[in-house]
Amino acid sequence: MNALELFNPGRKPQPRMVRRAGIRICGIMHFGLNTFSGREWGYGDESPELFNPASFDPDQIAASCKAGGLDGLILVCKHHDGFCLWPTKTTEHSVAASPWRGGKGDFVGEMAAACRRAGLEVGFYVSPWDRHDARYGRPEYVTEVFREQLREVLGNYGPAFEVWFDGANGGDGWYGGACEERRIDRGSYYGWAETWQLVRELQPEAAIFSDVGPDLRWVGNERGYAAPECRGCITPRPAPGSAGEPAPGSVDEANLGCGDVDGRFCIPPECDVPLRPGWFYHETENSSLRSVAHLVEIYEQSVGNGGFLNLGISPDASGRMHPVDVKRLAEFKQALEAIRGGEFARGSIALNGGEAVLEFGGCRRINFVELAEPVAEEEKVTAYTVSLRSGGKWSEVFAGESIGLCRIRRFAETEGDALKVAVKSALAPVPELSVCAALAPEFRRDERETLRHPDYRKLENPAVSGMEMVFELPEETELHGFVFTPVAGRPAGTPSHCRIFAWRDGEWQCIGGAEFSNVRANPVPQVAYFSGTRAKRLKFVATRLLEPASELLCAEFGILSCSH
Repeated sequence: MNALELFNPGRKPQPRMVRRAGIRICGIMHFGLNTFSGREWGYGDESPELFNPASFDPDQIAASCKAGGLDGLILVCKHHDGFCLWPTKTTEHSVAASPWRGGKGDFVGEMAAACRRAGLEVGFYVSPWDRHDARYGRPEYVTEVFREQLREVLGNYGPAFEVWFDGANGGDGWYGGACEERRIDRGSYYGWAETWQLVRELQPEAAIFSDVGPDLRWVGNERGYAAPECRGCITPRPAPGSAGEPAPGSVDEANLGCGDVDGRFCIPPECDVPLRPGWFYHETENSSLRSVAHLVEIYEQSVGNGGFLNLGISPDASGRMHPVDVKRLAEFKQALEAIRGGEFARGSIALNGGEAVLEFGGCRRINFVELAEPVAEEEKVTAYTVSLRSGGKWSEVFAGESIGLCRIRRFAETEGDALKVAVKSALAPVPELSVCAALAPEFRRDERETLRHPDYRKLENPAVSGMEMVFELPEETELHGFVFTPVAGRPAGTPSHCRIFAWRDGEWQCIGGAEFSNVRANPVPQVAYFSGTRAKRLKFVATRLLEPASELLCAEFGILSCSH
């Protein structure tokens, strides 16, 4: 019996997951040393002295999330840099060593209490990877540090609606001053069966999220999208070339976004995506939040494809939600309310001869349908059609294969007086379906929408040779940084580490470098800064790739002419 079988009995949702199904949209809040250093993944050598949110207001953060339509908030209690946002006994690298609250503060405790006052469910994430701790990579790190940190958080700050894990499995780090790369056996190092059991003991009602579940699975991207016919059931497979069991960070990602018709386990997808380009707050991105239209599209491609939406929230360095984030969240909620305001017929309808009919009570305009199978039952539908009755005749408006927890579909606005859902095939008899009909407003994305820095200037026609790109600028230019846009879905040839050089005094001089943290899962434009310099020739050098290739890949490259 593998670890999944110990914690997930099969295709039928457990009571904790029936309850979890009521939280369609939650957030995951990233705040810590990276907020002050400007990084996405801290190296682990950052000083706790950096952490000092002078105007920390947990109630403002929680109220903004609630007003933005979130039902729960997962707190990132420790990110990969190892800095703990609660006064832990496991390490000195925590808020207790910071100037904030005179070293007496407890960010996790204050934030969890504020969430509950605002009516938000609370979840927790403690990074398995720790780039600070010298013990990382050795067995004692798991037993003396990681699990003890979980014990402190889950034992002191619950109850939790979700406990979140990811596939952070080592790499470069400070590691107590060793400054080296450390790799671990992804399938066995963290002892996931024992770790999940600890969660079950401390928070038995919490859903456990990871690449492979056991309750919720990663959707395979950080864009917030599940496949159109995504299924909640799945049979996780080991990573290609791995002989071990599937585990967080060691799983075949090919079916994460779509699931399996005959999947052995009910592990619906949670679709995570940041509100900003990255997960932490950066002042230079205040004009780069995802648009309302984009957020609505993400909602309909996550929740509307049978999953859950997990939206990345990032307070600023003062310890408050920035006004632009507060405004965008409120606008997103208003957009969803406008869609719900267009509903004119909804009901749970028993199937008669494999068909469910929703009467409108008169002729109505319609362009939006939402379907769902009974939430406490295993998903069964494998093919269906939806038809609209007009003038006494039925006309098919769309068809699909999967319904599960939820299926949202838009179509050209048309007119009718009833809607019929016909189940064409199913794994077992389907007793009833929830059906909703609406005339929903449309939110159109601006194709010019970008997540790039506002002071960005694109460079054209580089001379590419192996791991190098050389750019000739029209004139000597003041430079403060660069933006590298990766080719999405192409890890072979995509840099994870780089250096940038300027031609000065007859030679190439290094003016900066960067780690493109998380670029595999979130291939958005990567921004790096360096001290201001003037140059007419630039050279970008990839010093490490995500996967080997003979030549680096770059979708677009540009410079920043203003400092941050």
